[in-house]
Amino acid sequence: MKTDDLIAALALDAPALPPRGIERRLLLWMIPAALITLCGVVFWLGLRPDLPAAVVGPTFWAKAAYTLALGGGGFWLLDRLGRPGSSARQPLILLGAVLILVAVLAIVELIALPAGDRMSAMLGRSWQVCARNILVLSVAAAPFVFFAARRFAPTRPMVAGAAAGLLTAGLAATLYGLHCPEYTAAFVAIWYSLGMALSAVAGAVVGRSVFRW
Repeated sequence: MKTDDLIAALALDAPALPPRGIERRLLLWMIPAALITLCGVVFWLGLRPDLPAAVVGPTFWAKAAYTLALGGGGFWLLDRLGRPGSSARQPLILLGAVLILVAVLAIVELIALPAGDRMSAMLGRSWQVCARNILVLSVAAAPFVFFAARRFAPTRPMVAGAAAGLLTAGLAATLYGLHCPEYTAAFVAIWYSLGMALSAVAGAVVGRSVFRW
C-alpha cells in the first residue's frame, strides 16, 4: 500500500471533531498569534508615523483586504484539509481568484502610470525588507497555529502546512500594514505576495513533520 493510501485509510478511522471544533480551536489560538505579531510590529518595526491619517484612506484598507482575503483563504483551506474527505476545491478557487484580481489591478495601475514611474511603483522604498519582515512576523505567529492544528487529520500534510503558513502570513501581512507605508497595487502584488508565499513554503516544510501519523 502506498503511503498516501495508508494515510487516507487512517484518516477515515480518525475520531470526528465536534461541529465547528476546528474553527473554534483555530480562532482561539489566533488570538495569541495576533498579539505576538502586533508586539513584533510595534516594538521591532514601529508604527508608521502617518497611521492616523492612513487608516481613513482607501489604500490602507485595500491592502488589508488583500492580505486578509489570503489569510482567510488559508484558514478555510486548513479547515477543509483538517476534515478527512472534505474537498479543498472552493478555498483554492478563492485564493486563485484573489491573486488574479490583485495581479490585474497591479497591471492596470502600471499601464496607467508614466513609464518613468513604473519601477518606483513596483519597488517603493522598502522592497528589500518587505517580504523578509512578513516572513519573520509569520514565523513568530506560526507556533500557535500549528499547535492549534496538531490534532487535525489532514491526508495531505504538506498542503495543510502550506495552508497554516498562509494563514499566519495573512495575519502577519495585515498587521505589517500598520508599519509599512507602501500603497501601490504593484508593490503589494509583488512583495507582500512574495512574503506570504515564502511563509506558505515554510509552512509546507513544517507541516510535513507536524502532521505526521
